[in-house]
Amino acid sequence: MTEAGAPIEGPAAFDLAYRSTDGLPMYEGQALVQASCGNGQFCHTPNAEGGDRFGVPKDLDYDVALACTDPSLDPSCANLQPCEGADAESAYCQRLERLQRGSRHSAAWGEGMISEIREGTMPPGAVGEDVVDRTPWFRADGTPLPEFGTAEATDVMRNWLACNSPVVARAELASSPALELTSCDSVDNEVCIYNGPQGSLPDPTWSSIYWSVMFTQCVLCHGPANSNVDQNPNNPFEGGRIPGGASAAGLAVLDLTGSDVADTSNWASESHPALVGASASPLGPCAAQGINVIAGDAPGSLMIQKMRAIQTCGGEMPLGTGSQTIPNPVIAVIELWIDNGAPNN
Repeated sequence: MTEAGAPIEGPAAFDLAYRSTDGLPMYEGQALVQASCGNGQFCHTPNAEGGDRFGVPKDLDYDVALACTDPSLDPSCANLQPCEGADAESAYCQRLERLQRGSRHSAAWGEGMISEIREGTMPPGAVGEDVVDRTPWFRADGTPLPEFGTAEATDVMRNWLACNSPVVARAELASSPALELTSCDSVDNEVCIYNGPQGSLPDPTWSSIYWSVMFTQCVLCHGPANSNVDQNPNNPFEGGRIPGGASAAGLAVLDLTGSDVADTSNWASESHPALVGASASPLGPCAAQGINVIAGDAPGSLMIQKMRAIQTCGGEMPLGTGSQTIPNPVIAVIELWIDNGAPNN
């Protein structure tokens, strides 16, 4: 790839990476932008409003999440048709337009993005630490994608932006390992890539679910701001960082932490009563409209409905763009734990 006729050294713009939890594929630069610029929840995404934008001007959005995944994971992605005529208004076509708009915005603002990344001003300080999605991504050879802000990641971003921010738009489950991260058939001239290797799943126990899902993806909003370094070896965040503080409203509705905000040791067991058998908070949009977790009844549990984006009140969880943020196989484990009685184990 060239820029003004000069070769650009470093990673190619079209190298693929896959997310450790579910094998979701993206181009490396696409994955870095999505994980670091709000991940469909905060800052540079149409879904973020008011305080969730953390000062980002309206419409300055870099949301490049996939428009669709395999129909077995997202039924709304079944029977897709080209985006023309009446089908142009379909959920898929609207997601595809959002993705393409995010790609265009990224390319248009590429020079400024690289400048701010190099200066360390984006993502911005403590807010950036809070909103970055730290789910690991891997390359096809199994090596990890570099962390946003490192020299190597900046090279990846530079090349991706210089090539007009190409995006993987859709993914399908590979029927064999030989197909992983290879092209699948497009519907509307979009790039379709088969999923990469599947990561390991949590055990159907509350402690395993808490540390692998709740702590990593939910405490960000449903926890207080905290700059302490936790020495608890169960803390999965690198450096002992404790997430939280991204949404005062989210914390008011549901607190998924424990009595000691500087030590996460008992957070799993102490947060259990806030979910199991607990009514939706009167401070939120689902007041008196459901039970967070109904032991023995996963489909009736408000938490599962929100994870699957089939809720009748409020937004999906985690906040996103209408497609699932938590992989379907992980949700299935959580459903199994609930159907087994949702014990505090």
